[in-house]
Amino acid sequence: MQRIYLDNNSTTRPAAEVVNAMLPWLRDHHANPSSPHPSGEASADAVRAARSQVAALIGSQASEISFTSGASESISTAFASALSTADESRTKVIVSSVEHSAVKYNAERAAETGWEVVTIGVDEEGRLDRGALLSELDESCALVSLILANNETGVLTDLEGLGAACRAAGASLHVDAVQAPGKVDLDVAALACDFLSLSGHKFHGPAGIGVLFVRSGHPFRPLILGGPQESERRAGTENVAGIVGLGCACQIAKQQAANPELLSTIEGLRNALEQRLLAALGNSRANGAGAPRVPGTSNVYLGGSEAAFVLAMIGQAGVDASAGSACNATSTAPSPVLMAMGRDEAEASGCLRFSLSAHTTRDEIERAAETVIAAVEALGAL
Repeated sequence: MQRIYLDNNSTTRPAAEVVNAMLPWLRDHHANPSSPHPSGEASADAVRAARSQVAALIGSQASEISFTSGASESISTAFASALSTADESRTKVIVSSVEHSAVKYNAERAAETGWEVVTIGVDEEGRLDRGALLSELDESCALVSLILANNETGVLTDLEGLGAACRAAGASLHVDAVQAPGKVDLDVAALACDFLSLSGHKFHGPAGIGVLFVRSGHPFRPLILGGPQESERRAGTENVAGIVGLGCACQIAKQQAANPELLSTIEGLRNALEQRLLAALGNSRANGAGAPRVPGTSNVYLGGSEAAFVLAMIGQAGVDASAGSACNATSTAPSPVLMAMGRDEAEASGCLRFSLSAHTTRDEIERAAETVIAAVEALGAL
């Protein structure tokens, strides 16, 4: 029996179209895009085409797209650029309490170098306290960084009007949109953001390639120095095969986000899984279910069972899931996101995250539910 993969928020299977698009650039074409000969020009053309595909996904100009090694680099670059180009009178950075570790640790580094870091809380469903953020947003703020779709709960942050408020205060806005492609419409003009980060392997593209959107005309200072690649925003020879694959994945994601029937199907499977688990497991709940969420993410409190033990048991039985962010998978500490939502340590250590994709089937959901329920019941009997 094939394994049931419900860990798509950690990484996704590259789409067949993505692999096919990449193969010629892995096998036959290897020229440096900066080289002046025809082979190099062909590589440069492929990069340009992919840049346009990314721009089409997020509603930007192609010139505003820079390719990176992944979202962690993109986020680090946004932080470094915003803070190094800010006026000396600006001393504040604002983040939320449910950010990905890439934002969290960049904020901590900023604090270590003298910046005042203000962390805005969320309610029990994971919804941002917009009032608290707006009250902190003033002319002393250099950067606001917010996650659009939470990687652990799927909860969507209400960003409406925040970009305009940041612009009015003179602060940069960075949006971590890593979990959004293919799930919601992305429009940098509507978000009014200055920076936005993406990572290919989160939406059926290749690993090791990411995107940083930088709004045209916004002050920018590169993190990685060297050659003049990426319009001098990120030095280093471009990963042509990865960029081509990312561009193809962006096309697929744009089509998927515009397909309400598909998104409704994924949401229905997510809801069916939650309903089965909540009906069978006493004192269980779906974290963030009272807030708007992306269709395929479910975070379930198992009613008192230790998530690590359940994960081990269902993994042996053929179901791949997680207890939170893959970046914190080796940590034994309870989820900071769930703690920020008011869960105590025992509750935050007793939740599983299931993340579906367009490839997930109803049979897989039914078998996964049965497997999780059996594991929790077996642990309870012990």
